[in-house]
Amino acid sequence: MLPEAVKPDLARHLERARGQHRRDLQHGAGWVELPMALARKYPNAGREWAWQWVFPATRTYVDRLTGHRRRHHLHESVLQRVVKEAGDWSNDSHVHHGRHSDVS
Repeated sequence: MLPEAVKPDLARHLERARGQHRRDLQHGAGWVELPMALARKYPNAGREWAWQWVFPATRTYVDRLTGHRRRHHLHESVLQRVVKEAGDWSNDSHVHHGRHSDVS
């Protein structure tokens, strides 16, 4: 469950990720790693939008075993830093706003 306030931003983010995935497909990439049994049963599923990462990495790499050009997910430290910075910005905005409201 997500708060209503974040849904528009998440929808925009997913559209950007989907656009990136389309461009990856056009360049012969767009794969994600799937569990082996699933990859054997559905050999092209790793390129389908439904299996892509919500927060894809900015760079691709070539899997040495399959030769597929893939994107991994963003490392958790990147997401943690962004969330912390957003919280810091929010706190600074709140404090700054509070100071002004105290003055008036």
